[in-house]
Amino acid sequence: MPAHPRILVALFAATLSLPLTAVVADQSHASPDIKSLIAAGEAQLAEGKVDEAIATLSNAVAVDPKSSQAYTRLGGARLVKQEFSAAIGDFRSALAADPNNADAFIGMALAYLHSADYALARAALGEARRLAPDKAPKIDEVLIYMDQREGSAGLPASH
Repeated sequence: MPAHPRILVALFAATLSLPLTAVVADQSHASPDIKSLIAAGEAQLAEGKVDEAIATLSNAVAVDPKSSQAYTRLGGARLVKQEFSAAIGDFRSALAADPNNADAFIGMALAYLHSADYALARAALGEARRLAPDKAPKIDEVLIYMDQREGSAGLPASH
């Protein structure tokens, strides 16, 4: 796994560590199984069992295909495994279920960032910032990192 700036890891960890009480509104009709599957997937991920977490969270998505949180967590697990295209697909599914899921926008931004698609990463971070102004300081740190990275690559840094 390539070295990542601490801020990206911290932002990603903060996104994945939301308590289950923060489940998005679309979960109110979900089977009770979905919460336990998501919790199990999060625990597996915390233990470094990424493949197991992906399998568990894939099951959560199968149980409730409208669960924005399950897709967000699955995308996060795929980010850890560096499956960026698959993660982007999961985050898109999360946003289809809940277009106000700031954590899905953050995850998507990180996947785009690691895919070197800075324009889409910026757009996703802009949406996350709009939806979750309390996360603006961390989002701004990622944008500063992107400016520095683009500048060092000889690309014009835009903000």
